Amino acid sequence: GVAEAERISFRPTSVVVGTVLAPRFIVLRTELPGVVTAVSMEPGQVVREGQVLVQLDVRSEEAELASAVAAHDLAKAELIRLQTMANSSPNAISALELDRGIANEIQTGAERRRLTVMIDRKTIRAPFDARVGLHQLNIGQYLDVGTQIVSLEGTDPYFEIDFSVPKHIAETLKIGDLVRLNLGTTNGGLTPQVLDVPVVALDGRADAISRTMLVRARIENPPATMRPNDSVRVVVEYGDVISAIAVPATAVRSAPTGRSLFVVVERDGALRAELRNVSVVGTGDGTRAWISSGLSGGEQVVAEGSFKVRDGALLAPVPIDRSTGIATSSATDHPSPPELP
Repeated sequence: GVAEAERISFRPTSVVVGTVLAPRFIVLRTELPGVVTAVSMEPGQVVREGQVLVQLDVRSEEAELASAVAAHDLAKAELIRLQTMANSSPNAISALELDRGIANEIQTGAERRRLTVMIDRKTIRAPFDARVGLHQLNIGQYLDVGTQIVSLEGTDPYFEIDFSVPKHIAETLKIGDLVRLNLGTTNGGLTPQVLDVPVVALDGRADAISRTMLVRARIENPPATMRPNDSVRVVVEYGDVISAIAVPATAVRSAPTGRSLFVVVERDGALRAELRNVSVVGTGDGTRAWISSGLSGGEQVVAEGSFKVRDGALLAPVPIDRSTGIATSSATDHPSPPELP
């Protein structure tokens, strides 16, 4: 099988593994101890911001709050009367009585707010729109301080991809640059799913051990199959543009003496294989090799079945489909190489 060498321009690439992250993720825990009186969520359910998820027993706090509200209302009424008397006649009450009235109103108001906060802390709500994780909560269950309740993952229409690259590569990146995500294949495994996504953040320092820097990209409207903590391949381009010759990766042969391939040449009216030593500067997405020297654009190379070929061998070429990398037809559909004297 033969393929045509193609002249291309490319930038060096680095392929790393990235981690998919939900932009908002928390694990809810109890702030105060209590007994569960209501569970208003199901695993996998989408909840809205402010929606009550779990209610702890607050009957004691509600009774204390009712008493505090009454005391605060009485203190406010007494303060109004004291202020009215002081305004009507400066000698009607002493300054000490007025100060005590003001202090009493402040204290009862503070107690009212404290009990309101305690009830609110025992009423666990969703802090943002989120999807509920798995949980094991039941009515009547006692929860101590700091008990894990459930995890919540935001339902934002995007995911973030965190990946690490060597420092010299990170220094060439800036906010807004595009990196390529390899999300696997579609169409029964025949079509690679590739997306270009922008870089949205760069870490401010390198890792002290690996000397790499963390980079964050964002993918809008991610595929339905993508989940937080998934792994994806990230292809990062960096450096200056380089001119090279692209051939199928299967055409290149490696040996202790270097890399080589077979070029199709015409000699004495027949097609023969010519062994060429080449310099490979990259592999692209793994299906093609990028060659800097030893080959010219437009030349035909043996890309399939090169293990059957030796230098000077007669060839019966079969073209290869560029989209699939497969020979368009078998060699038996073509005439055999001519017999030479």
